[in-house]
This record gives sequence, C-alpha cells and structure tokens, in this order.
Amino acid sequence: MTRQTLFAPIEHCQQAKVWLYGQIVTVYDQGFAFHWESPETTVRCGLTQLANGRQFMWVSTDGALSGPEVIAAYGFRVKSELTFGTLIHLIGGLAYRFWLKAMTTAPSWPKNLNLADYPESVQGRILANVDAMERLVNLNAMALGILQGLALALPTWFWSNFPRWFRTLPQHGYPRERIVQLVLQHQAQEIFLRSPASLLLPQFLAAKLIPQKSPDTLPLTA
Repeated sequence: MTRQTLFAPIEHCQQAKVWLYGQIVTVYDQGFAFHWESPETTVRCGLTQLANGRQFMWVSTDGALSGPEVIAAYGFRVKSELTFGTLIHLIGGLAYRFWLKAMTTAPSWPKNLNLADYPESVQGRILANVDAMERLVNLNAMALGILQGLALALPTWFWSNFPRWFRTLPQHGYPRERIVQLVLQHQAQEIFLRSPASLLLPQFLAAKLIPQKSPDTLPLTA
C-alpha cells in the first residue's frame, strides 16, 4: 500500500472546521483505533488532508479526543515549543539541580524510577525533591506569564523605558519577554520606591544582595 492509496478521496472523509495556525481551516479526516504495544491499550490514528492537497498522519494516546480536536491541539505545538524555549533560555525555568546527599551519586539519570524500589529512609526525601522541582518549574512558568501579561497590558510604557537602542519596533507593537525583563531590571529601584512598604519582594531582594563596600574599607594591595 502506497501513500497515494492510503488516503481516501476527500469526498469520502469526514469534514470538519478546525482552528489551525491562527485561522479556521477545513480538514478532511479518517480516524482509526488500533492496539499499540499492548492488547489492553488502544491509540487513535488519523489520516488528515487539507483542501490544498497537503496530507499528514497523526497518532494520539488519548482516545477521548476526536480527530479535529487532535489536529487543533497539534496546531499549538509551535506556541508550546516557543514557550518552553523562552522558559528555558530566558527564565531558566528548567535549570534546576536538586540532588539528594542520602543517595549514591549517579553518573547519569537513574534508570530505575520506581519509588518502591528505594529504601523507605529516602523515599520521603525523593518525594520532597520531586516536589521542589515541580514548584520551581511552576513558579518560573508563572514569572513568564507575568512578563507576557505586562507586555500585552503596557506595551507603550515598556518601549518608552527601554534602556537600549532598538532600530525598528515589531509591527504588532508588543515587546518580547526579554524586553520586558530588561526594562523591569532597569526600573527596579524606581518601582520599589513607589511600592508599598509592606511589599515582600524588595525585602527579599535586599536580604539576598551583598552590600557593596566603600572604597575606604577595601584592603590595600601591593
């Protein structure tokens, strides 16, 4: 069976309207269910065609989703990839290093992920370690969402306070997360001065910052 004979003519397929890549698109879908690696587990497979003749195949492990729903979800993959890229490279959301001193150091990621196989004395610490990782990722995702929300709500303010030179502005007029981050860093002192005294963030940052020594207190060098 070739690819040409695998896809049925579009007049024999189910037709649906799907929000795909920012617009409503008509798709022609063939859906199947078959077993995958297990007689108890089934997956959904689809053969989808667009009006322009483009064809693609998909597989979903969620049998509750219809073909058009899977296609619409697939269309968000670009946004998901960009979000993860920004979360990793700008926020550092996945740059965590939580290790357990109670466990033997391993040269790579542990192959055995079954919690019950580890001693009971360290199982609680493993769970706490995983919880710390998830909390860190969630907090960084919230920080990314705040940057995006500020960019949508106050684009003019961020562009007017951008501390660097920018040759051209994007046509949509909204700054990227990196631009928002730079402006907030540059305007941090003024923002904190206008903030309520009870705000915890300035107190938290002040406790973390190392006080700078005056020139008179610096040691002399030969």
